[in-house]
Amino acid sequence: MFAAIASGNPIQLSVEVPNSNGLQHTIVLSSTKPKLYSHISLFVLPNVTFPANYIATVYFKLNPNEEFKLFGYLDVEKPSAIFKVKLPNSGHTPAPVGDGLGEIDMDTEEAPSLGTTSNISELIIGISIEPRDIGLPRLEEWKAERSASANSSSLIVARSGAARGINTVGQLASVYPILTQDLAAKIVQHAYNYLSGFLDMNGNVSIKRFDTWWDKFKNRLANDGSFLDEVTSN
Repeated sequence: MFAAIASGNPIQLSVEVPNSNGLQHTIVLSSTKPKLYSHISLFVLPNVTFPANYIATVYFKLNPNEEFKLFGYLDVEKPSAIFKVKLPNSGHTPAPVGDGLGEIDMDTEEAPSLGTTSNISELIIGISIEPRDIGLPRLEEWKAERSASANSSSLIVARSGAARGINTVGQLASVYPILTQDLAAKIVQHAYNYLSGFLDMNGNVSIKRFDTWWDKFKNRLANDGSFLDEVTSN
């Protein structure tokens, strides 16, 4: 009934889930080169007549042990959609909340270091066909939650570090020492690049300049931390 294509990969047809009270269809996208996932197209097959009073809510997850997360819908007026997929450290700037399907931020806990991609081997799409008067209110609630969240401009399919008991920077450094070193180096380099433009005749910088850098850095980090990937030594 449905099909999906991840860029650089063959088309995958949906499979019906027998005796299901929830998701009626699933699609498993797999690849030996997950970094090829830059866009995913999901659509109703051409020979299928979709009932006008129903919608197909769409869910995603990264492995069978995770819970599905809502990401949008298809219906008779919207039989297809394209997803932008953000792999770890891709530096992509998320899009604003729209109607229906949006972006998938696929940062995962396995990312070994900045500038590399995680070993994502599959992406699982779940599709539930349900009456419009049931599915649409759920979608409106979903969009409201996204708009109210700190990262309202992006959708996240993630296995958070908190699931592994990572709650402090020390724990982060213990689990990801190389990543933490790279992060620290990027922050120091960013500060150096900024402050070096304010050296006086003796090679000193006012502490007020540092305070200004820190305020700007925190604001930029809160909006889009991917700028750190572009920090280089001058």
